[in-house]
Amino acid sequence: MSGYEADLLVIGAGSAGFSAAITAAEKGASVVLAGWGTIGGTCVNVGCVPSKTLIRAAEAVHAGLAAHRFDGIRGRLELADWPALRRQKDALVASLRKAKYEDLLPRYPAITYLEGRARLVPGGAVVGEAQVRAERVILATGSRPAVPGLAGLEEVPWMDSTAALDQETLPGSMIVVGAGYIGVELAQMFARFGVQVTLVCRRRPLPEAEPEISRALTGCFEEEGIRVLAGLRYRRIEARGGGVVLTVEREGEELALTAERLLLATGRRPNSEGLGLDALGVACDERGAILVDPHMRTSRPGIYAAGDVTGRHMFVYM
Repeated sequence: MSGYEADLLVIGAGSAGFSAAITAAEKGASVVLAGWGTIGGTCVNVGCVPSKTLIRAAEAVHAGLAAHRFDGIRGRLELADWPALRRQKDALVASLRKAKYEDLLPRYPAITYLEGRARLVPGGAVVGEAQVRAERVILATGSRPAVPGLAGLEEVPWMDSTAALDQETLPGSMIVVGAGYIGVELAQMFARFGVQVTLVCRRRPLPEAEPEISRALTGCFEEEGIRVLAGLRYRRIEARGGGVVLTVEREGEELALTAERLLLATGRRPNSEGLGLDALGVACDERGAILVDPHMRTSRPGIYAAGDVTGRHMFVYM
């Protein structure tokens, strides 16, 4: 087994991990940066960049459709080639990943990059087949889409936010489960691309915002042809006729909602499994988020955590 020694070990090569590694290197520290999977993390690969690229395209379509608000103007735009738009999105993702991550590492000789799954051990971690010893460790392993406990879900095809942005073809109709910020932006985006969208949620759209915002958003969505159903209890989901049927209950009445595809947008879950946290006494909450103090210190001295894995503010830009 090969060995490395460094002042700092950063586990996770996304936005938080890269920022920590570069900052430490600029301060004169030796750093081992451990990554697993596609370098760059959620934002550039499957989050902010691809979603906002497609959302801006949807806004352009919507602007043409909204031209009738002005007397004497008629306009209509439509999505004519989804695969072409996907390719443009993918090209932008690849170029930004290269510029912001891949091409950045060679500029910092104090950073050693290792590819492999990491597991904490006393005094450092094992990364793949390599032993890394470090005085301090930063955990920045990010998050992934959460999967709700819907009866029958294991028997039907479904998409999370990552898969939804990479569909080969767009469906005629879609049910979006979950109306947090991810669910509402994807629901509106696909509706503007011509998909018949039903948005469903247990409470209300954007439940952490003021009720007035939820009501205003619901009104805007309904004007755009999005069906919004709030205050629901999910009963079961089943495959039928090449699509899906979601049975819900609202005010004691059962409703059967049908669509070609099902998109789950029910939040995100921290990637804290398999790190060996229990063995070293690193505390997590019931969702698996690593608990930290205001200085990002965990319950284990010398181990810190940052980014989505802490369950706090799961977005890059503030």
